[in-house]
Amino acid sequence: MASVRDSPLLDRDRELAALQGALAAAGAGDGGTLVIEGPAGIGKSRLLSELRARAREDGRTVLAARGSELEREFPFGVVRQLFEPALAPAGAAARPLAGAAAAARPVFAPGGDDAPGDDRDASFAVLHGLYWLTANLAEERPLLVVVDDLHLCDRPSLRFLAYLAHRLEGLGVVLALGIRSTEPGSEPALVGELTGGPDALVLRPGPLGADGVAALARARLGAEPDPAFTEACRTAAGGNPLLLEQLLG
Repeated sequence: MASVRDSPLLDRDRELAALQGALAAAGAGDGGTLVIEGPAGIGKSRLLSELRARAREDGRTVLAARGSELEREFPFGVVRQLFEPALAPAGAAARPLAGAAAAARPVFAPGGDDAPGDDRDASFAVLHGLYWLTANLAEERPLLVVVDDLHLCDRPSLRFLAYLAHRLEGLGVVLALGIRSTEPGSEPALVGELTGGPDALVLRPGPLGADGVAALARARLGAEPDPAFTEACRTAAGGNPLLLEQLLG
């Protein structure tokens, strides 16, 4: 089965250089927040997939989650998506949740019986425990934390991500966030704190140009496209990669 990386990634040299730079900085112990913002179909998720693949190739730990309309009311749902796979192996949970990170244990209680129930329970102790859980994992290997569709993230998880974003200096962690620019979500203040912080690197991928559209058409149709056809496709889809893929299909 073809992977996501088998599809062309066009007109994204600037973005790819920024992704690689963020990974290199975190590998040297200088973590930071990376935001990929844009309309639906512009390629945010594709860039985040490329970032995850490069991080894994470098031997980094990758934690990934996606916000969802259906799970937005589930407290710490995105946090659990992120950390549960790392805590699942036998014996692994005791190490990352040791010391100050132990305050985060209720979030991962089996069945959720002891988990914080709402935003009022997202106390400083729980947020600080989640921070130390992140730090403990990053101490073992440089860490990439990816959250796509940030605008659909539950509020307690957003609070943790904002808490973490302010404490990345000196930590080998890249916090990478994907957000749809046309949908601020139900928590615009928290989302804005994450995406508009002075230390956040914000990437806004633009529409494909004529060369990018021609390359995509060539890859999909197996023939050299006529310039007039290329321009017609670019105009019809506005240079949006997803719409172009659908049109060429």
